[in-house]
Amino acid sequence: MLLIQNGNVYAGHGHFIPNCNVLCRDSLIEAVGPGVAADGAEVIDATGFDVYPGFVLGQCAVGAVSFAELGSWDMDETSNPIVPQMDIRYAFNLEELKLQRFARAGITSYGLTPGSHALIAGQMSFIHSVGEHTKDVFLAEQMALKGNYTKTVKNSFKGKGAPETRMAMYHMLDEAFRAAAEYASKEKKDYDAGKEVLCRVLRREIPFVISANSALEIESVVRLGKKYNLRLVIFGAYGVETMAEEIMAQGWHVMLGDSTYDMAGLKYATNHEKLVELYRKGLKLSISSSGDEAYPNAYEQLLWVAAQMSAAGATGEEIMDMMTIQPAQALGMDHLVGSLEVGKQADIIICRGNPALRFDNFVERTIMAGKEVFRREAK
Repeated sequence: MLLIQNGNVYAGHGHFIPNCNVLCRDSLIEAVGPGVAADGAEVIDATGFDVYPGFVLGQCAVGAVSFAELGSWDMDETSNPIVPQMDIRYAFNLEELKLQRFARAGITSYGLTPGSHALIAGQMSFIHSVGEHTKDVFLAEQMALKGNYTKTVKNSFKGKGAPETRMAMYHMLDEAFRAAAEYASKEKKDYDAGKEVLCRVLRREIPFVISANSALEIESVVRLGKKYNLRLVIFGAYGVETMAEEIMAQGWHVMLGDSTYDMAGLKYATNHEKLVELYRKGLKLSISSSGDEAYPNAYEQLLWVAAQMSAAGATGEEIMDMMTIQPAQALGMDHLVGSLEVGKQADIIICRGNPALRFDNFVERTIMAGKEVFRREAK
């Protein structure tokens, strides 16, 4: 057992509890409250520190990039633009993950995702960011389907046939879901692995996480999502403001990409002040850093995006929710992570203050599945 004592605990959803204790038994949170105690527990004194849920990255390709094989990016299957049957689990390399040291940044879990090149790129997994064995890392498999509706897809298939235009991208997505719906309606059919995955999306069992950056791209994705009544998570979404009302009406989630990387936020004219306003009106919004590209921008960049939201007027609690419970809800993983509640994974960070507001409020300790995986030694 592990008992974190006397910290200022942010349980999530705007709920701060001063001088609070958190008791972890094995990998789960057993109790949260000012009077919680347990004989024989290992104790961490968090007096004067803030205690938060571990950060959740909505998308990250780390563990499936194959840095050791120059030019080999295992998260991208480009033999065909439509490959829903691909499973990112079989591209995972634990040694690659270990090199990243996510725990130093307070990142305790993420959506392991296929890359940005295929139109429908494959199935995601949800994993812890630290583990000695592969079996210890995976929390959920095949829990979302990844798609891309960006110029990267056009560039990837240029000279290979379709899709080379937005027209072709939309047509191919529409046809894939139409064919899957027809497949689902048949009593007798030959098994098709790709259509089986698309049927799970059509039944709303899993979300369709699709990258779309500009307003034009987002508009097409919204049209597709409404046509097939999908559970959409729109990633990137730098130009989302113009379609926000429709997205909110559908209850869909927006996962803002790294608006500092390659100046993407400026390129697509991201209006952070408007996003804060929309969030307070009910827009389901999370922020991210590394996404589906080859190299993970998982450390300073995450807090740089948080700093942009802070400068735009978001409170520290709102930003923490955007980095914890909101991405967990987007991926359907909020029963496991994202807040400090009884029964959830004991993924906890202990900080000098809210790291979303000041860079020197850095992570002092990271607890994952009830075990300390990082402790800052330097003063």
